[in-house]
Amino acid sequence: MYSTAIQDARLERHVIERIGQSWDTRVAVRQARLDLSQYVDATLPDFPVDMVPFWQDSAIAQFDETSKLRFLAAAWVAYNEKAIYLEDEIVQPLCALLMKDKLPGVSDPDVKQVIAQIQVDEQFHILMCLDICHHARERHRMLDYVAPEPRVGAQLHQALRRAGSEREWTLIRLAYASVAEMSINAYLNRVATDETIQPLNRINTDMHRRDESAHSMAFRQIVSSIYKALSEPDQKLFQEHIAQALDEFTTPDHSAWESILSYMNIPQRERIMAELHAASQGVRLKRDYTVLRSLFDDIGIANRFDPETA
Repeated sequence: MYSTAIQDARLERHVIERIGQSWDTRVAVRQARLDLSQYVDATLPDFPVDMVPFWQDSAIAQFDETSKLRFLAAAWVAYNEKAIYLEDEIVQPLCALLMKDKLPGVSDPDVKQVIAQIQVDEQFHILMCLDICHHARERHRMLDYVAPEPRVGAQLHQALRRAGSEREWTLIRLAYASVAEMSINAYLNRVATDETIQPLNRINTDMHRRDESAHSMAFRQIVSSIYKALSEPDQKLFQEHIAQALDEFTTPDHSAWESILSYMNIPQRERIMAELHAASQGVRLKRDYTVLRSLFDDIGIANRFDPETA
């Protein structure tokens, strides 16, 4: 089930081999663990203020500095717990299915090695995010804050419940994991280079970003091989569901902001959320679609999709 000697001709073998062979020296899990206490500056926020869409609102401006830093710590926790959710609920389940050959085109031993490496990486990313979330929670006395389930996760599970067959259920998981791994949220790059926030948070995000860049190239090869081995009806199902996944990943999700405003008991939060929803009508979240576009070109469906307007 897990290990075969099949070599799939659809793969660009040199790409898969290079990714697998570089793992020991490339990934965060193989680097020395950070000493969290050495990278903290009590005067710096955990999260960039210019990524809070209503930071200049009068209801926020009246808070003292301690409360503002606490608000930004909650934003940091919500940001990272969404990353945990995507790894744990979207990427890891798909990797587990691929390891068991639930889809064709991934039986090559080198591919199985790379999938297993991705599983290790993602689990370590979860540990990294848990560590820095707990660190922020303790520093700002917010151990009881609960981040909501991301909208994209709720939509994925609705789609899975509607699946008409086991194969469609698996293809839905493939579609959502493909978008998650082959398009990089602009926030990841933004936070990784932000000099205004806690050094610890910037360093952790940069380590995560570097791993995800390699994952996107690996997924591009893996998904291409799967797609080319699918029947025509299954290819059409995948196209349908990746279009839906693209829409969900680029639709603004304000549930975390709503939860933070409520947790902090910020006055006029209903007005703030109403204004935020109104301002985001028709807006699409920015993501880097370079690798995903390359996949669409390779499998011949580029003319059907424009990720920027999904």
